[in-house]
Amino acid sequence: MSTVPPPLLPTTPARATHTPDGAPKFLSPLAKTIMVFSIVSAMTWAGCAVLAVVLHRSDWLQELTATSDLSWIPPSLRWFGRHAVAINLAMMAICIAGAISCWGLLRWLNWALQLFIVLLVLTGLLNFYGVWVVDDIFRQLVLHLPAAVDDIDQGELRQELLVQRYLYTGMSLATALAFAVLHGWLLVRLGKPDVKRWFGKA
Repeated sequence: MSTVPPPLLPTTPARATHTPDGAPKFLSPLAKTIMVFSIVSAMTWAGCAVLAVVLHRSDWLQELTATSDLSWIPPSLRWFGRHAVAINLAMMAICIAGAISCWGLLRWLNWALQLFIVLLVLTGLLNFYGVWVVDDIFRQLVLHLPAAVDDIDQGELRQELLVQRYLYTGMSLATALAFAVLHGWLLVRLGKPDVKRWFGKA
């Protein structure tokens, strides 16, 4: 009695992780995406810098800040207001550096890889600094804003501000942690031998 062999099951081909010439496949789309995002962000920060210059030179804003009680505004927010132009220009410079590093990554330039790694670490730290700024703003508002409001229950306003503080600080922290994990994965991946080998050719 003859037996019929079982049908062959379809096999899924392994996903290619390298281009035909052996270069890491993930790097090109990653660099192109980040480069576009960096260019758009640099243009946005440039626009914010121009707006900050206009506001700093406006008479009505100078008069408002000189005659109003701004003690309820968090010190970190007041510091950002005083240095808005410089901060926007610094962020624009970081974005331009990011676009340049991505341009270099597409050409396998070793200095671009080193710059990209530095920017990964820097932006990761800035994300956690942003968490502190958000929490500091709400902390200051919880301390000072209810006492400055007469036509609303102070306890209710303080409770609402506390809820907002936990919500926005938690969201900011979760976002910073998510980006930290992504940045950490990229740092590990960029340190693999296949990546180092291609950048070592430049």
